[in-house]
Amino acid sequence: MRFAVAIRFFVCIVCFCLTAAVTGPAAWAQEAESARVISISGEIDGSQAALVQRGISQAEENGDKAIVVRINTQGGRVDSALRIRDLLRETSIPTIALVTSRAWSAGALIAIACRHIVMAPGSSIGAAEPIPATEKNIAALKSEFSTTAADNGHNPRIAEAMVDKKDGLPGYADAGEILALTDVQARELNLSEGTADTAEEALHLFSLDDATVYYEDRNWKDETLGMLQNEYVRMLFVGLILAAVLIEIKTAGIGVGLVTACLLGGVMLISGDGTLADDLKVIGAFIGGLVLIALELVTPGIGIFGVAGILLLFGSLFWMLGATVQALYILAGGIVIAVILFYILGRHLPKSWLFAKVALTTRSTKEKGYTSQEDKSKYLFQRGTTITILRPAGTIRIGKERVDAVSSGGFIDRDVAVRVIKVEGARVVVEPVPPGP
Repeated sequence: MRFAVAIRFFVCIVCFCLTAAVTGPAAWAQEAESARVISISGEIDGSQAALVQRGISQAEENGDKAIVVRINTQGGRVDSALRIRDLLRETSIPTIALVTSRAWSAGALIAIACRHIVMAPGSSIGAAEPIPATEKNIAALKSEFSTTAADNGHNPRIAEAMVDKKDGLPGYADAGEILALTDVQARELNLSEGTADTAEEALHLFSLDDATVYYEDRNWKDETLGMLQNEYVRMLFVGLILAAVLIEIKTAGIGVGLVTACLLGGVMLISGDGTLADDLKVIGAFIGGLVLIALELVTPGIGIFGVAGILLLFGSLFWMLGATVQALYILAGGIVIAVILFYILGRHLPKSWLFAKVALTTRSTKEKGYTSQEDKSKYLFQRGTTITILRPAGTIRIGKERVDAVSSGGFIDRDVAVRVIKVEGARVVVEPVPPGP
C-alpha cells in the first residue's frame, strides 16, 4: 500500500515538473513587457535613418510594447528625416517621442511622426522652415508636416505653422514668425501629452513602469551606411562605376572593369532605401546593362547591345539614387569624375582592338614622311618647257619631272620655254623666257 502511494506521489511530481517546464517560460514571456529606446542626437543624416531602421526591426522581432524615440537635434537632411518618418509610420508598435532638449526642423518632423509626444522641462519643438525658404520648398515640406501630424492624431495646423510663417499661430506666433513651442506651450496645445526627463519616466506615463528597457545607439554599421548615403560619396561611386565600364571597353574582354562595376553597384544598392521588389528590378536592370555591354564587346559593330546596355546602366543608377532631381545632379557629377579617372588611368592601360576602332591612335608626322602638302620651293628660278597650253593653268616639264604650273598672265602655248618666278605653297607660277642672246 505504501509502495503504491509512493509511486503515485512520484508520478505527480514528474508531471508537475514537466508542466512547469513547458508552460512556465511561455507564461513568463506573455507577462514580461519590454520597450526599446532609440536615441537620435546631432545632425539628422543617413546613419540616423539606419539606426531607426535597425531599432524598429529589433523591436518587432522582440515583441516590444513600445518604442521611445529620444530626440535632441537642431535638424539635418530632410530626405533622411522623411525616411525615419516613413519607418515610424509603418511600424505597428506604439511610438513615443521624448524631446530631451530640442526637436527643431527635421527633428520636429520625426517627433510628430510618433503617436505620442512627451517633452522634458525646458525643451522646445518646431522651427522647421526649409532652407532655402522658396515657395516650392515651403509648400512641399508643409504638406509633409500636415499629413504626418494628421496621421498620428496631432493638430495639422500646429505642424504647418512650424514650416510656414505666413499665418503664424494666434497666441504663439504672429504672422511672419515661424512657430517654435516650449514644453509648456506644447502641453497647452495638447501636442505634448506629458513631461518626462528620462525614457523610464516617459514609459511611466503610459503604464509601462515594469517594462525591460533596451537602448539602441548608433554603431559603426549605422555610421557606414550613413556615409554611403552621402550624396558626394554616391557621386564618387557612380564615377567609379562608369570609369570601370570605360576601362573595360578600352581593354576589351579582361573582365576586371565589369566585375568592379558590379561590386560597386552592389554596395550602392545595399546602402539604399529601396524595398526588395524595387531592388530586384534595379538589380536586373543594372546587371542586364553590364551584360549587354559585354555582348557588345564580343560582337563589335552591331551597336544595339551597346546602346541598350548604356541605357539600362544609367536607368538603374538613376533609380538607385532615388529617381529625383538630386539623382540627376549626382549622375552628372559622376560622369565628370569618370572622365577624369579614365583620362588619368587610361594612359597606363593596354589598348584593345575595339578601342582602336573608336579612337584615333595614329599620327601622320613629318618624321614618318607625312607632309601637309608637297614642297615645290626647289623649282624656284628653274627653267622648263610647257607640255600643255597654260590657260592659265597647265603642265610643264622641268628636267625629267612633270610639274603643274600657272602662267603669270595670259596664255602660254605648248613647247614654249618658261622659267619659275614664284612658288606659293603648291602653286608654281611661270612666265615665258624672254628672247635674247
